Amino acid sequence: MRPKTRLLLSCGVACVLLSSLLNPRVQGQGQNPPAAPSQQPTFRSTTALVQVDAIILDKQDRFVPGIKMEDLELFEDGKRQNIRQFYMVTNELGQRKELADNEDIKKDAEYSAHRVFVLLFDEGHLANDSIQRVKRGAEEFVRDQMGPGDAGGIYVDGAMFRSLLTTDKQQLLAGVHAVKPAFDTRQSILAPFREWPRIDSEVDAYRIANGAREVTDQLGVKACQEEPQSCQAEGGLGEVENKIQQKARLYVRQAQMLTDQTIKNLQTVCHGLARIPGRKTVVFMTEGFFVEDSRSILQKIAGEAARGGVTIYSIDGRGNINGMSANPDVTRRERGRSTLFDTGEDGPNILTAGTGGLMIRNIDDMSRAFGLIVRDTSTYYVIGYEPDNATMDGKFRKIEVKAKTAGLRVRARKGYTATVLPPQEVLWGSVK
Repeated sequence: MRPKTRLLLSCGVACVLLSSLLNPRVQGQGQNPPAAPSQQPTFRSTTALVQVDAIILDKQDRFVPGIKMEDLELFEDGKRQNIRQFYMVTNELGQRKELADNEDIKKDAEYSAHRVFVLLFDEGHLANDSIQRVKRGAEEFVRDQMGPGDAGGIYVDGAMFRSLLTTDKQQLLAGVHAVKPAFDTRQSILAPFREWPRIDSEVDAYRIANGAREVTDQLGVKACQEEPQSCQAEGGLGEVENKIQQKARLYVRQAQMLTDQTIKNLQTVCHGLARIPGRKTVVFMTEGFFVEDSRSILQKIAGEAARGGVTIYSIDGRGNINGMSANPDVTRRERGRSTLFDTGEDGPNILTAGTGGLMIRNIDDMSRAFGLIVRDTSTYYVIGYEPDNATMDGKFRKIEVKAKTAGLRVRARKGYTATVLPPQEVLWGSVK
């Protein structure tokens, strides 16, 4: 029988996670969280041990149970490492017999079977239709797909809703309902691109803003050829080119501001969650964002998140964005919304690939999108090893996990930033 559990959301954890907020609060299954039992699960996620979550799939993309430590190889920066810890975490009661016999490892696995989800709404990069779409999906996720032992939080408008992580679904639903469209969004600042004189892509705007005169000249000539009367009314080719430059610079400046806020939100969430042992899941709902000046910092966020056990999943709020979709492309009134005109998907891809998550796109049914994340976080393996290079020097280290059996595919984080973990605070304690 599955042991009864109590959620222990200590004020210390909440204060770290929500350090930017005044009067942080916590919320468990009751108003006053109980004191922790005298014996807590033993976690070895210290500076000496690096943990990697791994999902092992067969050729039909089905999870493969029964994998043993000797079935895998792990490499750090190309050098084979000695695996010292290995176990499976599962929310499926029927598979609990697969857990390790070692009592300490079993406690870790039981603890990790309780999931932590933070739903991060990237309002500045979600158009109104996308906001409504992901809100419906988030509501269904909270109501129908979160388990009784799962904790969650809603990060909205640059802060954690009501300053809490909670198992209370009504609190979580209230957080989802509080999500509102931003006044300025990426779609709104891209909208002038389709107005004459047009800029064909976000990349062109970035190049123009950084002095690429040949791009300005090309777009100016094209605009005057397409609409000679408008060109003459504007004052000629020179004035048209000036207008193109102004439009490009304005877009880049606004886009960078939106991206800066997104990066700040991601950093706040990931740094806070690093205090909690085990795997934590961030569901990042966005349409993508301007990344041309931010690739290195996103890679750093992903590396630090991976070290702290945070896995980022990205859901594209636009839903189905192929040519058959009814969702409009901001740069073409007559087309279904396209991703060819920009590099917005690069940011979510850096975050998800770097932490071992998934980028979910081209799905209108947000309940299905969340369902893929629930399935992905339900059963996985945890691999622990002590790096040969034990110095936490702040540098990025590449990880590769390989299965020795042919036909098996391993999905795990690509690496981590070698930093010392903050003090760990458990959320749950077992009660017989």
